[in-house]
Amino acid sequence: MFPPGRGNDNLDPGDIYLISVFGTNEMFTAVGEGFCLREYQEGHHDQMWICEKDSNYQIGMRNRYTGRFLGTRGAGRLECIAYENLAREWLTFTRLTLGGYSINVNPDLTAKRRPLQRVDGDSPHLKVGEVATQFGLHKIKNPVFRRFEWVIPGRLARSSAPYYSGEDVDENINETSIEFLNNYGIKHIISLNSIELPPRPRGWLRAAGISYSHIKAMEYAAVTQEQFDQIWNAYNKSRVTIIYCGYGDGRTGMAISAIQLFQGRALDDNDYRENGVQCPSQIAALNVLRDRINSDESRSGSADILDTQPPPYTVPENTAPEKKQK
Repeated sequence: MFPPGRGNDNLDPGDIYLISVFGTNEMFTAVGEGFCLREYQEGHHDQMWICEKDSNYQIGMRNRYTGRFLGTRGAGRLECIAYENLAREWLTFTRLTLGGYSINVNPDLTAKRRPLQRVDGDSPHLKVGEVATQFGLHKIKNPVFRRFEWVIPGRLARSSAPYYSGEDVDENINETSIEFLNNYGIKHIISLNSIELPPRPRGWLRAAGISYSHIKAMEYAAVTQEQFDQIWNAYNKSRVTIIYCGYGDGRTGMAISAIQLFQGRALDDNDYRENGVQCPSQIAALNVLRDRINSDESRSGSADILDTQPPPYTVPENTAPEKKQK
């Protein structure tokens, strides 16, 4: 029995993969804290790997069964020990002209990455070698939270809305999306989607121990200063959090930038754009927030207030209220 596909699927954060020795049914398999190659078994979670990208844009592969990342330790052994995507767990996938991928690792934390290679003979193990072995990537299911990545590993993540395919209304919470959240230990959602989840899926989240904060934001539009405060309060009082909107760029990037400002980060327009902020009104709103935080810090003489509550917001005089987004 062979895995699905040819092994040439694209690598995208948030998707789940089988990894094969290219052209065979030998699959990457987690065995406790160890690793080996085993014959493909349909539906076995120990052969499934979730692609994750951390805040340094480094790729790691987390085993769906153990929750540990594929990585290297002493003597170039391939193991599954770490629960975080650390430097020894960073992987580089390079598409090969003959099909499949080579996988490079950094076993001794130097600048040079080396390829994974099949151990000679029939051994079910891989080693850090000099000649790259061909490996296949097989995407096994459609993504739930597309473009998933950690902003602060183990604390704050971002993604598209679950099952997003072009419209905010695509957002859907079901057993599969809750399983995805549980796999990452996520216990809180901040949604900037223009549409709030209906009562039933909110109830399913509560039953799974996942809280939900909806802060309505329209696509390509800024949120209000009061909503920035709501974002910070929702994040600051919660556990591991994911933020999404629709596609996961502009509104999500605005919320990420706001949290970083509240935490005392010094951000400018380029930083906002790096976070995914898309339009001038969003950048302008973040600059008002930045000035408000800096002004309050100057008056108080201490940044401690940022750890407890947002600074007060006062509407400037002679300023007409914004028109509501249609």
